[in-house]
Amino acid sequence: MRIATFCLGILGGVIPALAHPGGAAPVPPPPPTVAETILVTGSLTEERRDRLPVSAEVIDAAEIAARQATAVADLLRTVAGLDVVRSGSEGKATSVFTRGTESDHTMVLWNGIELNSPFFGGFDWSLLPTEGVERVEVVRGPFSALYGSDALGGVVQILTGRMADRLAFEAGEDGYRRLTLTAGAELGPARFDLAAHGRRGDGLAANDFYDSDQVMATGGWRIGEGAELGLVVRANDTELGIPFAGGSATPNRVTTWREREVALPVRVDAGRWSFEGRLSRVTFDNRLDDPDDPFGFTFAESASSSERARAVATYRFDEDLWLAVGGEHERQEVDSGSVFGIDLDGDGQATKAVFGQLFWAVGDFRLDLGVRRDDHDAFGATTHPRTGLAWRIGERHRLHAAYGEGFRAPSVGELYFPFSGNPALEPEESTSLELGYALDGEAWELTLAGFDNELDNLIDFDFVTFTNVNVGRARSRGAELGFARGAPRWRLRGQVSWLDAVDRDSGLALLRRPAWRGSLVGTVDLARWGVTATALYTGDRADVDPLTFERRVNPAWARLDLAARYLGWPRLTPYARLENVAGERYAEALGFPAPGRKLVAGLSLDF
Repeated sequence: MRIATFCLGILGGVIPALAHPGGAAPVPPPPPTVAETILVTGSLTEERRDRLPVSAEVIDAAEIAARQATAVADLLRTVAGLDVVRSGSEGKATSVFTRGTESDHTMVLWNGIELNSPFFGGFDWSLLPTEGVERVEVVRGPFSALYGSDALGGVVQILTGRMADRLAFEAGEDGYRRLTLTAGAELGPARFDLAAHGRRGDGLAANDFYDSDQVMATGGWRIGEGAELGLVVRANDTELGIPFAGGSATPNRVTTWREREVALPVRVDAGRWSFEGRLSRVTFDNRLDDPDDPFGFTFAESASSSERARAVATYRFDEDLWLAVGGEHERQEVDSGSVFGIDLDGDGQATKAVFGQLFWAVGDFRLDLGVRRDDHDAFGATTHPRTGLAWRIGERHRLHAAYGEGFRAPSVGELYFPFSGNPALEPEESTSLELGYALDGEAWELTLAGFDNELDNLIDFDFVTFTNVNVGRARSRGAELGFARGAPRWRLRGQVSWLDAVDRDSGLALLRRPAWRGSLVGTVDLARWGVTATALYTGDRADVDPLTFERRVNPAWARLDLAARYLGWPRLTPYARLENVAGERYAEALGFPAPGRKLVAGLSLDF
C-alpha cells in the first residue's frame, strides 16, 4: 500500500506539471535518420545499417531508459522475428527463437564475448540485466560466415558504453526491490565504467524467489596514436527457487548460477588499415539442490568454460570498398556430476577458423560477400558462405536480397554425456534466402522482409538407441513488417511478424512459435514528464503439456505495460511503471503462468 500511495502521488503531479509547464526541460532535437545507425554486429567492421543487405534492429539507451526495462529479454519482445518464452515468473528459464529456428540457434554476444553455453548450447536470457547497456543490436538470418557456430538463426549483441554517475532504487509488490549503480571516470588516457545491481523478490508461489547480483566493469587505455587496449569483466550470481517439479511442490529446491566473463580487447587504426583483437574467457557454474527429492536426486552441478582468441584485420581501399580477414581459436571444457556420480570430467572440444568479408559499393548497388571455414576436432572441417546485394532506388527506397548458410556444432553434452552422448554427431545446418524492402524518411523508416529457412541434420534424441542422432529436419518461412518514427516530443516503433515453422518429418508445427505476433512501443515527452507505453501480442502456438506430454494449443495473449518518469528536477528522477496493466492471465510456456499486474516505483539520483 505504501508503494501504491507513492506511485499515485508521483502520477498525481502530471496534471499540475502540464498546467504550469514553466521550467520544463528544453525540447530535444529530432533524432537522426533511423537508417543511418551504425551497425557493428552485421559486419566484420563498423558500417551504416542502410548500406548492408541485412535485416537488423537497434534498441538504444533512450528506449531502454524510457521503458524502464531491467532485463534484455524484455527488450527483445518488441523485435520483429524474435519469440521470447519465459517459463513462469521473473528469473525462470528464458529462451529466444529467431525466425523459427531453435532456441540454441541464436548467438549471444556481450561486448563481443560469446555467452552461449558449451554444455548443451543455448543461453538462458533470464541472466542478462540492462545495467550499463547502451544499445542492443539484433541481426536476423544465418551469420556463421562471420561468427561460426551458434549463429545459425541470428545474432544478438549487447553493447555497454559510457555510464553516468547514477544511483537508483526501486521496489514493488511481492517483496520486489532493486538497487543499481552506474559510474564512469576519465583518468588521463584511460576511461573506466562500472555498473552493478542487487535484486531481490518473490514470485507467484512459495519458494518462487529470485535473487540476483551483478557487477560489470570496462576500461580503455589509449596506448598510442589510433591504438587502444581494453579490459572487460562481468560477474553474475543468481539464486532461484523452484516451486514445482512434475506437478509436485518442491519447497526446498534451489538452483544457483555463477557466471564470469573477462576479455582483453585491442584496436588499432592506422590509415587504411585497422585491426581488432580479443582474448576472452567465460565460465559458468550451475548447481541444483533439493534435499527432499523422493528419488534421491538431491544435487547436480556443472562447471563449463570457454576460452577464445579472435583477430580481424580490415583494409579500406576507399569508402566504398573494403576487405576484412580474420582468424579464431576456441576451446570449450565441461565438468558435471550429481549425487549419483561424475558425468563429464574435463570433456571438451576445440575449433579453429579463418574467415573473410568483402564489401563493395558501385553506384546505387552494394555487394556483401562473406565466407568462413571451421576446423572442429570432433567432426572435421566445414565451410559456410553468406552473400547479399542491396540496391538503393532514389533517396528513399532500398531493396536487398541475401543468401546464407549456417551451422551449429554439437555441444559438449550432446557429444559426450553418459548414455545419450554421441561422438559421431555432425553439425546442424541451415540454408536461408531473404528478400527485403525499406522506405526511408528523414526521421522514420518502414521495413518489410520475407525469408525462407531450411534446417537439416538437426540433433534429436532417439528413443530406440537412447542416444543423440542427426535426424531432424525443419522449415521456417515468414514475413516481418517494421515501422519506426522519431519526433522532438514523441517516438514510435512497431512490428508485425508472421511465421510458418514446421517439422518436416512429422508435418507438425514447431513448438512455441506463434504464427502471428506484434508489438508497439510509444514514448511521449509531456513538458516535465516522459511516458512510455509498450503493447505486446502473441498468437496461438503449439506447445506440450508438462504433465501429460500431449500437444496442445497455447492460447493467444496480449498485454500492455506503462512507464512514467518525472524530468523536471536536474538530478533527481522519480519514476513508476505498471506491468501487465489489465492483469492478463496467460502462459508463455504451458504449465508456467506468467506474472499478473505489477506496480513498481523508484527514484534515481545523478551525482
